[in-house]
Amino acid sequence: MKKFMISLAIASFAMVSSVNAQETVSEVVVPTKEKAVVTNSFGSNWFIGVNGGVNIYNGVFMNGESAFDHLSPALNVYVGKWHTPGFGWRIAYQGLNIQTYEKFDHTMFMNFHFDAMFNLSNLICGYNEKRIWNFIPYVGVGWAGREAMNHEQGKGRMTSGDITGSLSANYGIINTFRVSKHWAINLELAGAFFRNGFSGINGQSGHDMMWSANLGVTYKFNKVGWDAAVDTDALQALYAAQVAEAVADLDEAKGQIANLKKENADLNRKLGEAKKELDREKNKKSVVAPEYSVFFNFDSSKINSKKEKINIAAYAEAIKNSGAASVKVTGYTDTIGSEEYNTGLAERRANAVAEILKENGVDAEIEIVPVPNSDKESSKSLNRRAVIVME
Repeated sequence: MKKFMISLAIASFAMVSSVNAQETVSEVVVPTKEKAVVTNSFGSNWFIGVNGGVNIYNGVFMNGESAFDHLSPALNVYVGKWHTPGFGWRIAYQGLNIQTYEKFDHTMFMNFHFDAMFNLSNLICGYNEKRIWNFIPYVGVGWAGREAMNHEQGKGRMTSGDITGSLSANYGIINTFRVSKHWAINLELAGAFFRNGFSGINGQSGHDMMWSANLGVTYKFNKVGWDAAVDTDALQALYAAQVAEAVADLDEAKGQIANLKKENADLNRKLGEAKKELDREKNKKSVVAPEYSVFFNFDSSKINSKKEKINIAAYAEAIKNSGAASVKVTGYTDTIGSEEYNTGLAERRANAVAEILKENGVDAEIEIVPVPNSDKESSKSLNRRAVIVME
């Protein structure tokens, strides 16, 4: 009997429990500042565009002329860059021709100017890459030239001459309408000042002026847009919280390791005591051992429990150590069902236990005894079992 109990103890201590550690990995969302962006490299946020429209030149109004008598077609071509969502610059060509004199053909005109642009939509409302409409005033300086006209005495007409020029002061408003990430439609309303007499005849205002309205497209190339600026204070707070959490987890893990070491030491101590006891009883034989019961689920003869299989294996060691010549395995059922069906079920339960004994090296004769419709125990579930007895 002692040998049997020691065998059961060794089997129980040999069982290893596995602990599943579940690690949850969550994506860290980097906090960003509201309405703040990171300035891109020099190669980012470039654009080119072309507009077509009309110019109205009012350098000289004579003989009842109106502003519309000085209407002429216009072409604008430009290239530029945005350094921030609110500030950028461009180099522009404005030209084709202008109408400065009554009854004479348009004269060739060009205006090259450098403009500083201010996107008030982004400056006031914050950067939004997908904003449909942007309101962009600009101011600039440049140089304008036109084909000079020579007056032929007695003929009442002007002929082409040399190119005459003037510094230009430019201003205007650009309205852009987003089509896609790279394309936009723009409507530009602009004005310019030239020196007095740029038209060929001195006026009374002290300077010549021109207004224009243009419609066209802009294409943005290379990297477009800006990345949101990282909120370093919030990011540091986030990292600090994560570090504190990691330290707490580490402390908890250290405590668990210490407990496991203590449990392992206790287990090794008990296992050593059990081995010593086994050595003392090694040469003793015992043909008498307590019966061992294996319980089953309703209407089942399967042994699914790993613990039950280990205990049966331990009993098999006890059988082999005892030198028993035979083993009886009695299968029982409850009182539910016919006697014929329960006889087969009881036999299958006994055979299931016998197979595990044989798998664990028991070569003694095993007697199978089926006992159907047992009411030996007070609970029906306790009658669904198989009992091992060494003889």
